[in-house]
Amino acid sequence: MKSSIKALIICCAALQVAGAQNFGDFPKIKKEQLLDDLEILYQGLDKFHSGMYWYTPKDSVDRAFAAVRKQITGDLNVLEFHKLIAPLVALSREDHTDIYRPADVKEKIYSEAKFLPLRVVFLGKKLYCVKNGSDFDGFALEGKQIESINGATPAGIVGKIGQLFASDGYIKAVKYSDLEGLSFSVYHFYYYGQVDQFEIKFRGISEPVTLQPLNLEAIARHLNARYGKPKSAEDKVLEYKILNDSVAYLGIHTFGNGEIRAYTTEKKLRVFLRNSFKSIHEKGIQTLIVDVSKNTGGSEGNEGLLYSYFGDNYQKYKKVRAKAPKAVLDNGTDPPITLKAFGFFERLFTNRKMEDGALERRASPGKGLMVYKKEPDYKFRGKTYVLISPVTYSGGSEFSNMMYSQGLATFVGQETGGGYYGNTSGYGRALVLPNSKIKVSVPALQFVMNVKPKLPFGRGVIPHYEVIPTFEEYRSGENASLNFVLERLGNEE
Repeated sequence: MKSSIKALIICCAALQVAGAQNFGDFPKIKKEQLLDDLEILYQGLDKFHSGMYWYTPKDSVDRAFAAVRKQITGDLNVLEFHKLIAPLVALSREDHTDIYRPADVKEKIYSEAKFLPLRVVFLGKKLYCVKNGSDFDGFALEGKQIESINGATPAGIVGKIGQLFASDGYIKAVKYSDLEGLSFSVYHFYYYGQVDQFEIKFRGISEPVTLQPLNLEAIARHLNARYGKPKSAEDKVLEYKILNDSVAYLGIHTFGNGEIRAYTTEKKLRVFLRNSFKSIHEKGIQTLIVDVSKNTGGSEGNEGLLYSYFGDNYQKYKKVRAKAPKAVLDNGTDPPITLKAFGFFERLFTNRKMEDGALERRASPGKGLMVYKKEPDYKFRGKTYVLISPVTYSGGSEFSNMMYSQGLATFVGQETGGGYYGNTSGYGRALVLPNSKIKVSVPALQFVMNVKPKLPFGRGVIPHYEVIPTFEEYRSGENASLNFVLERLGNEE
C-alpha cells in the first residue's frame, strides 16, 4: 500500500498543467496522437520491461497512466508531453530505463533555450557552484554553497526535477550525483521551463545574487574567458599502485571491454588482474584498497572476474529473467512496433521457457548463473577495503553487492547507485513513440542477485564509513575515500 501511495504522490506532483511553463517555440502535437503515444509507452513498459513492477505495483502504474491520460486535455508540444510522461518512465525505478528527447528538439533547445549559467556539483545534499558561466563579476562564486534558487532549496528542486529520470529502487543519492556540471541547469529547464531570472542565495552572503539566464553558447564563452578551455580528462581506466610495504591500491574504473582494449596496455581485464594479483602476492601485500567509485559497469562477467580473486564461487543470480521473448505494441492507429529480447539461438540454447511465457537463463550454458568459471591463481586473503559512490553502478554495483553479501570487505564512500538486490538491464531496446518521437530505452533482462538480506529492499550498498568530499577535495581531484582509508590504517599502526 505504501508503494502505491508513494507512486501516486510522485506522479500527481508532476502533473501540473504542462502549458504553464514556457518551453520554447515547438509545434503542437494533436491530443489524439499524444494519447496514442501514451498507449504505446504503456504497452512497452507493461509487456517488455521485465522489472517494471519490481518496486512499483502494477495497480499504481495503471493509476498513474490514467491520471496522465486525464491530464492531456488538448494539444501539447514535445517538451510539455515529455514532462508528463518522464515520471511514468521513472516509476520503473530502474536507472537503465532512459528517456530521450528527439535529436532535433535537443539541438533547438541547446541553441535557443536559456539556462542557469553555473556549473554545479552536489556533495552529499549540499549544492556548490563549481564555475561561474554568467556575466556576474561582483565577487567569486566558485566554492560558494547555494542555499536557494528563486526561493526553493536545492533539495526541494531535486525532489521535483528528479522525477524526470529513473534511479534504482529508492536510492536518492543518484538524484543528486547525476545533476553535476550543467545537467542541473538543463533538467531545471525541462521541469520549470524558461524562467526570467535566477535569484541565488549563497551561504555567507547576506543578499541574493541575481543571474540572468543565458544560452549555452554564452555560458561557454564566459567559462572560457574565466577559466580557459577545459582540458580533456586523462583518467586511467585501470590502476595498480603499491602505496607502501603492506598496502596496495587497485582502481577498476570500468568493466567495459572496449575501453579496456582501447586505453590499457594489457588490453584485457583478465591479464591486468592476473599481473596485479601476482605482484600483490609476491610483495606480501596485507591490505588492498579496491576503488570502484567511478565504475558504472560494462561487459557482463567482468564483475565476477574481479570477485574471483577474493571469494569462493557460488550461484550469483537467483534468476535472470526476460518477461517475454518479444512484445508487439499496437495502439490501433499507428503501425505496430515489435520489441525482441533475444536472437533465435540465444533464445533456444541459453534460456528456458517458463509457464508464464517468460524466459529464464539456464544454469550452465552461455554465461550461466555462477559468479565465475575458473578459480584464479593468487587469491587475496588479506584485509580489503572497497571504495564506492553513487556512480558505482551496474557491474560495478554487482561486484560491490557480492563482496558486501559475502562479508569480504569494508566499504567506504557513499551508497552505490546500483541496487543491492539486482537490476533490470541487458538488451535495452529503443522504443520510439510514433508521434512525439520521444525515445525510451526499455531493458529486457531482470537480474535478481543471490545476496544475503543485509540491506533494506530498494537500496544500494550502504558504506560502513560514509565519506563525502569537501569542495576543496572535489576541486583538486583528491580521492577523499582513499585518504580516509589511509588515515585509518595509519591510526591502526
